[in-house]
Amino acid sequence: MTVERIWTLMSRKLLNEATPAELIELDELIKTHPDAAIITHTVQQLWNIPNENEDDFLEATYHLHKQRLKDRSFDLELMDTEKGFLNLQQPKRYKRSLILGISMVLFIFATSIFVFFYKDNPPHLAVKNKIIQSEVSTKSGSRSKVQLPDGSLVWLNSSSKLTYNNDHFGEAIREVTLSGEAFFDVVKNPLKPFIIHTNKMDIKVLGTAFNVKCYAGDKNSETSLIRGSIEVTLKDRQEKIMMKPNEKLVVNSEDSKIGKAVLPIDKHEKVVTIKSQPIIELSHLTLFPSDNSVVETAWVDNRLVFNNESLEDIAIKMERWYGVSIVITNEKLKKVLLTGILEKETIYQALNAMQLTTPFTYKVDKGIITISK
Repeated sequence: MTVERIWTLMSRKLLNEATPAELIELDELIKTHPDAAIITHTVQQLWNIPNENEDDFLEATYHLHKQRLKDRSFDLELMDTEKGFLNLQQPKRYKRSLILGISMVLFIFATSIFVFFYKDNPPHLAVKNKIIQSEVSTKSGSRSKVQLPDGSLVWLNSSSKLTYNNDHFGEAIREVTLSGEAFFDVVKNPLKPFIIHTNKMDIKVLGTAFNVKCYAGDKNSETSLIRGSIEVTLKDRQEKIMMKPNEKLVVNSEDSKIGKAVLPIDKHEKVVTIKSQPIIELSHLTLFPSDNSVVETAWVDNRLVFNNESLEDIAIKMERWYGVSIVITNEKLKKVLLTGILEKETIYQALNAMQLTTPFTYKVDKGIITISK
C-alpha cells in the first residue's frame, strides 16, 4: 500500500497535478523509506532533462540503466527484438522515454524489495520520522484554511482545532475530529464517507458543503447545511437525523446534564440520578435582511454577522473574532437584542457603532473590555 502510494504521488508530482497536501505527504513517505528516496530522486532528475540537450548524458544514463536491469536478469536486447521492442537507433526523444520507463521499473523493484525485507521489522528511522497525527489549530482572533489529503477544503474559525490520522485517513473512511467551528467543502467519494467527530455529534457525509459549530463551553452546538446531504448522529440520544440543504440543526448542550431528583417509592423518598436529553431544533438557515447572506457561514467571507441576537451572545463572538476578553456587568444589558455586520471594523469601532443603538459605556483595562450601563 505504501509503495503504491509513493508511486501515485510521484506521478502526480511529475505531471504538476499534486496538491500541496500531497507533496507534503510524499516528502514524509520518502523520509520514512530511505531506499525509495534514492530512486525518486533519480526519476526526478531524468524527468527534468531537456529533450534536445545533454545527449552524452542521455546516452550514458540509458546504457547504465539497461545494464542494471541486465544484472537483475532483465536483458532488454533479448526481449522480442524482431518485433521492434528495442531499437538502438531510435531517435533520442524515444530513448529519453525509455530511460524514464526503465527508471520506473527500478523504482518499483527497489521499493518492493524494501517493503519485503522491512515490513515486519521497520527501520528505527521510519518510526522516528513518521507523523501519525496531523493537527491544524487557530488562535483567538485568527482564521485559517487547510486542504486535506483527499482534496477537501476546511476553513477554521478562531479558537478551533482539527485533527486526523495520517495512517488511516482515506483508507476506508475519511475521519476528522473538530473542536470549535469550521466550514467544510468535502470532495465527493461514495466509496469513502467523510465523518466529523465533535463532542456532541458525529456527522457523516459523501460530498457536500456545510458548517459545524461546537465550541467547548457554548450552550449550543450547530450544524448548517449549504448543499448536499448529511447524516447527524447525536451522541447523547443515539438517534440519526438526515439534513437537507438550507437546514440548521441546533443541539442545546446545557440540557444534557446529570442531575438529582427525589422520587416517592413505596411511601419512602429516594434520590435518583437523572440524565436529561438534549433539546434539539431543526430549522432553516438564517438570512440577513439587507442582502440575504447566510448568517451561519458569513465568517468564511470575513464578515461577523449577528441577526437579532443578545449582546451576551454577540460578546462571545466578538471575543473570538478580535481575540479579546469582554465582561458585561449589567444583566439587562446582556439580553438586549442587536442586528449588524462587522467586516473591517476594529473592536473599538464596533463598540462605538453599537453604542448608537444601545446606550452603554465601556472601558479597557489590562486587555479586558468591561461593558456597563
